[in-house]
Amino acid sequence: MQARQDLRPITNEKERILGPKAYVAMWWGDTIMIGTFMLGSSLIPPFGDLNLYQAGAALLLANIMAALLFSLNGYVGWKHGIPMVVQLRSSFGPIGSRIPALLRSIPALFWFGIQTWLGAQALNQIASSFIGFENVWVWFFGFQALQIFLSAKGIESIKWVEIVGSVIIMGGIIYLIFLFLTTFGFEVQAAANVDGSWGIPLWLAMTVLVGQFAALLINVSDYTRYVPKRTKTSTYINAHIIGMVPPSILLPFIGMLGAAAVGIWNPIDVISEYIPSTAASIIVLVFIAIAQVTTNLMANIMPPALVAMDLFKISWAKSCIIIGILATFTCPWWLMNAAYFTTFIAIVSAFLGPVFGVMIADFFFVHKRNYNVAALYEKNKLFQAFKGWNPAAIISIGVGTAVSFINIDGSWFIGGLPALLLYTVLMKYWIARHEPYVQEGMKQSFTEEEAINEKPVPQWTKDL
Repeated sequence: MQARQDLRPITNEKERILGPKAYVAMWWGDTIMIGTFMLGSSLIPPFGDLNLYQAGAALLLANIMAALLFSLNGYVGWKHGIPMVVQLRSSFGPIGSRIPALLRSIPALFWFGIQTWLGAQALNQIASSFIGFENVWVWFFGFQALQIFLSAKGIESIKWVEIVGSVIIMGGIIYLIFLFLTTFGFEVQAAANVDGSWGIPLWLAMTVLVGQFAALLINVSDYTRYVPKRTKTSTYINAHIIGMVPPSILLPFIGMLGAAAVGIWNPIDVISEYIPSTAASIIVLVFIAIAQVTTNLMANIMPPALVAMDLFKISWAKSCIIIGILATFTCPWWLMNAAYFTTFIAIVSAFLGPVFGVMIADFFFVHKRNYNVAALYEKNKLFQAFKGWNPAAIISIGVGTAVSFINIDGSWFIGGLPALLLYTVLMKYWIARHEPYVQEGMKQSFTEEEAINEKPVPQWTKDL
């Protein structure tokens, strides 16, 4: 049986095709983002205030924390088999859920375009070296078409691309670390011996490192819904830790090595300028190209594609095609050189910490870790008193976002906690008095069949 790629809950174990090993491989491919090279370099001199040991500690602690947060918000998808767009209906309402869904999707579109452009540049350099053909536009549109095709084939196609790609990617990471350490060992040792700080700079670094996952933390249920329900809880949590922590430490570490040695975070630039080896350049370029595919398929195509399905009632394949075309029109060749682009992404991400706080509060504190899944698909009956909106969620993310602008770099942490607390209070003392769905969630007064959702109600088909 093939796994469905739609918005209905996945309850059949045969359709939950991401076992622990496949799930780990998916994360190995998904967390390979070029920006993490730069993020690692920002931790140590000449760009940051930590030495190598402190930066390593920050990376380890931050990524373990991120893995636990992924396990927390992903529990909804694992238990109920629902994607992010359905999960958001519970906390924001069927109409209001479009706001956080778009906040998650818009950055994904931009990063989809940018990472496709980076992959095309890598392929262009490989082709130029081997066959003398050089035309980045041919590679860009061809690369984009390949990714659209792979994603449109569904979760099975994405799964195998991630598994194969993850092996190549981890091999490339290990090779890069070995190459840098053997070439720049003396310079790296010097960076390890600076004083640094175990105080505020270390904790600020951790907030930034966790914050890089702000977008993925919102839609992790899109992935966990494919993890078999028979998986042990400890295995489920460990799959996040093993899948996330190694690549999320090793990639920034490469950026740190480059910064420590020659003050450059991009490994391609380091190799081209300081290690004149054609073989090394080709290995890195292949690694870069494959990493763009594995990251785009999971992190930058799936979330907006599911949102488009929800908004426009179209199929998965059509949604992937539309997302691919829209990503092309983001003009990544221009965006990469726009000074304000990173600021734009940081501002959008400032909203995502409060959204995460609201989602956690809704599932764990308001609904006692158990949703009435059937009710989430009766969209015309949710939050009727507020015309499909949950004002508690909107107010909470507004307050949380305002607080987060105190420090935009640490905005994810700063805004998330106030939103979580405020949402819980507003739901208990205001919304619950007007919304039956919230009342039954707080009292857990619905049937187990509605929560487990083994027998889909007939109305779901037209409401999807």
